[in-house]
Amino acid sequence: MELTSRKLAEYAHELSFDDFSNEVINQTQKLVLDTLGCGINAYTSPPSKRLRSVYGNRLAADDGATLMGTQKELTTEYAGLLNAVMVRYIDFNDCYSTASSACHPSDMIPSLISVAEAEGATGEELVEAIVLAYEIQCRGVDTGVAWNNGFDYVTWGTHASTVSVGKLMDLSEEELVNAIGIAGASSNSLLNGRLGKVSNWKGMAQPYATHNAIQACQMARADVTGPEHVFEGDGGFFDAIARGESVKFEALGGRDGEFRIMETSLKEFACGYFTHGSVTAVLDVVKEEDLYPEEIESIDIETFEHAIQVYASGPEKWATDLNRETADHSLPYNVSVAVIDREVTPTQYNEEHLTDDQIHELMQKVSAEESEELTAHRQENPRHIPAKATIKTTDGNIYTNRVNYPSGHPERPLSMDAIEQKFTNLVDDYLSDNQINATIQACQEIEQVDDFDSLVENLVI
Repeated sequence: MELTSRKLAEYAHELSFDDFSNEVINQTQKLVLDTLGCGINAYTSPPSKRLRSVYGNRLAADDGATLMGTQKELTTEYAGLLNAVMVRYIDFNDCYSTASSACHPSDMIPSLISVAEAEGATGEELVEAIVLAYEIQCRGVDTGVAWNNGFDYVTWGTHASTVSVGKLMDLSEEELVNAIGIAGASSNSLLNGRLGKVSNWKGMAQPYATHNAIQACQMARADVTGPEHVFEGDGGFFDAIARGESVKFEALGGRDGEFRIMETSLKEFACGYFTHGSVTAVLDVVKEEDLYPEEIESIDIETFEHAIQVYASGPEKWATDLNRETADHSLPYNVSVAVIDREVTPTQYNEEHLTDDQIHELMQKVSAEESEELTAHRQENPRHIPAKATIKTTDGNIYTNRVNYPSGHPERPLSMDAIEQKFTNLVDDYLSDNQINATIQACQEIEQVDDFDSLVENLVI
């Protein structure tokens, strides 16, 4: 029996830039630009500042990677960690959804850029690594075996990060098998980091797993061995996490069908993705009918089971003392702030908004419940984010709107122009016009980059 870790290592070595269509390359360009914008916007966020105070002095003795927003060169694993934490904080980077779960594959992009910089990789090699990371994490999340058994999507991100980092580091197949074993035996993320009252760790879990993946690859390159049976063995992934269900990676992009990177959604709203259907359904009505908060008597949301579980399953989602992380994972908050401000950007999660009485009053008019019809629809259409909103006004009018997917979804994709505008809005307070334009240009030609010095230099705040 060929072991899964070896199959993944073989696939990593087999995958080539020549396998990619123009559409795959263009999607990667969009995702890199979108990801960098999210990171720069969160440079002054509390988690970013806290981690910089702890790890910002881990300076590289030899080839390292740049701490985004600065000219500091840190050891690769710490640059990757800090850069990725910035990207994840505002919950505005991409999302890939399945029938039972979701993930944010672009969590891995900043760390891959750090590895590419440290290793002297080319733009084509970075694109290979990004597509590879998306392919493994998304195909893994498709199975549902981690989330359904109490483990977060980040558990799959551990393997995706390790394989893609190992490809950038040009590990041999044997070294990559060892790295997968080291990381897979030590980095399995629990689901409870994403439920209930959400802590800072929600946005750090995948960056930390990728940090561990970089170290695992460094160890493997130094001839440290890891368990090659990390998936199949007793107490391995299939036994302990998948609860006896094996997962076969036979169908992978380039071998069987389109690459999964083409099925990820870029976000129009800076909040948990499973609320985007609800926000869209409400916002469409509010804008079309020109409704204001004082005119609304009630907002009733029906959506699928998973959205209720994560975003509307307890009283903390309606609480008046929300922190930033819980707010962006609160369906009633996201719907209410969308009604009032008619947008949901990082600004809607500042202290002024979190303590705004008008928002909290409107939240109490929002109800949310599972619709068996919408749950069934999502099971049949696992990339959809269905929601139905019924808005009753104080003068007795009732408006109902159902959506299956929001803007930014693969069936309603954002254009490169829209991503450029989103990037500009996110970084305008931090970068000059010349820096913004140069970064946009570099991302539009990311596959042609010979080294990443100029890219990171243009991100210095």
